[in-house]
Amino acid sequence: MLGAALAISMTQLPVWADGEEGGGTAPVEQAAPVAPPTDGEAPPPADGEAPPADGTAPEEPPADDAPADPAPSDGGGYKYGGRATGPMPLETLPEDPNYPVPEPPAIGALPEGVELPEETDDPGVFQTNIICDPVTKPGVLAVANLLGDHYDRPGYTTSRSCIDQRSEHYDGRAVDWQLDAGDPQERRIGDAAVTWLTANDGEAARRLGIQSIIWNHRSWHSSGGVWQGYVGQSPHTDHVHISLNWDGANMRTSWWTGVAVTTESADQGPCSVIGGAYAALPQAARTQACAPGEFWPENTDFATVRPGGQGEGVALVQPLLEVEQTGVLDEATRRALIEWQGEKGVPQTGVMDQLTYAAALGQELPELPEGALAVERSEAEVTEFTPLKRTVLTEGAVGEDVKVLQDALGVDGDGVFGPLTAEALTEFATEQPLLRDDLTETDTLVWELLEREAYPHLQLRTVELAIEDQGYPVTVLQELLELEGDGIFGPLTQQAVLDAQAAAELEQTGIVDAATWQAIDEAATARAEAEKADAENADAEKAETEAAADEVEADAEAEADAEKTELEAEAPAATEPVHELSPAAVR
Repeated sequence: MLGAALAISMTQLPVWADGEEGGGTAPVEQAAPVAPPTDGEAPPPADGEAPPADGTAPEEPPADDAPADPAPSDGGGYKYGGRATGPMPLETLPEDPNYPVPEPPAIGALPEGVELPEETDDPGVFQTNIICDPVTKPGVLAVANLLGDHYDRPGYTTSRSCIDQRSEHYDGRAVDWQLDAGDPQERRIGDAAVTWLTANDGEAARRLGIQSIIWNHRSWHSSGGVWQGYVGQSPHTDHVHISLNWDGANMRTSWWTGVAVTTESADQGPCSVIGGAYAALPQAARTQACAPGEFWPENTDFATVRPGGQGEGVALVQPLLEVEQTGVLDEATRRALIEWQGEKGVPQTGVMDQLTYAAALGQELPELPEGALAVERSEAEVTEFTPLKRTVLTEGAVGEDVKVLQDALGVDGDGVFGPLTAEALTEFATEQPLLRDDLTETDTLVWELLEREAYPHLQLRTVELAIEDQGYPVTVLQELLELEGDGIFGPLTQQAVLDAQAAAELEQTGIVDAATWQAIDEAATARAEAEKADAENADAEKAETEAAADEVEADAEAEADAEKTELEAEAPAATEPVHELSPAAVR
């Protein structure tokens, strides 16, 4: 086992093989990458070798390309997978009162006062796995908890270590929800859940950003919208496989924001433009398609090492990262590597790859093709939570990261994750329907929800608004500008935007971009805080005045009581009563 694991980690170039989670859209057996020509140009791709540069899914293989037994790849890993066999309706069990199934989930994650738009999110193309990033994304955890809690079947698995295979599990965009199709109760739960997700042209799935579902010998893609037969190494009778697109994985779809993803605003995902290498880890949404073409870097003779792997290349790079010399691409090394790759101007893949080795060896780096580097976040999208989204903190942790967590939870920030911080995290989890009540550590969903609580309009900063636009984002904008909220971006709203841009010393365009959103949001927050402070001061002054008045009244009463006591003390004693004599006594 150890030898196989080392062989996998030492693979020179990743073999792009569509796994079961790839939607069944590529042959099971994939050709190994072809060695690049000496002139550095990209070689002609082998059949099914790599995902197209535009991120679309490979073409459907013929039905006779059924998967065979798993066979070793050239890199020592194992290929397995499945594919669709053609339209085939989902077979569901009839309702049975002995096995009751809850009604479908209701929309419960939108902010108060926000409603779903009439438009549903654009399903887009199937976004294949082209990065190695086994960190479960917040939208995946949210969907898993939503379904698991609602149907009282909380078991699921998510990300996996990268191997010679393509799967959305390896970039943190997939969940396997554990249900047994052989159990009459769980079969009906699975049937009901996937039927609800895919009904009405897949409305619920599209609003959640779900791009594919595999369950009980059937598969469904949001881009196609029909159930198909499915064959593969796993028949998916012991779990429902769900993969999400990049907007869904990052909770940017209408289920979470109230704004439908359009073709123009959809995140296209990372770009695969460097041959034989993983793509750069995405930072912000990339709304432009990748430029076609591939670039093959020169071979440095060091083997590609993925997270958790080891090899000579790790020993080469770790001293430059100033991390413990473990010889293993562990989490601490990977975090430092990603930062170092950004400083060196090579794709931040989090993998020891050829361009990384070239930079480490001091070689002159070639001009990279467009799309090789990830789209950077604008300043308006960055918060104190941004660098922590992948950080796992649990009791016993110390440092500045803990202080950020404590501040968000309302705990005194001593930088020590102790019992009080743990209690506050548990309380936060119980108040969030998307989190498990037994939460003991941070994950990507915890950080996402903490950020949204601190910055409730952050997700809207990527929504550009201009004259004549309508809808929920315009209503929010008007509320922040203290205008009557009719949801229509008219001349009054435009003038208010111009005034806000002038006050923030921004270019006065009348168009609400990310920087304008941030300025308007911060101004509204400052105004609200000032009003709150004024109200608190007024309350304090009122309380002080009332206290002073009460004191004066109390003093007056005390003085009156004292005077009364003094007068009573000075008054003459009462005379003895006079006894009248009876007539008999007079005689």
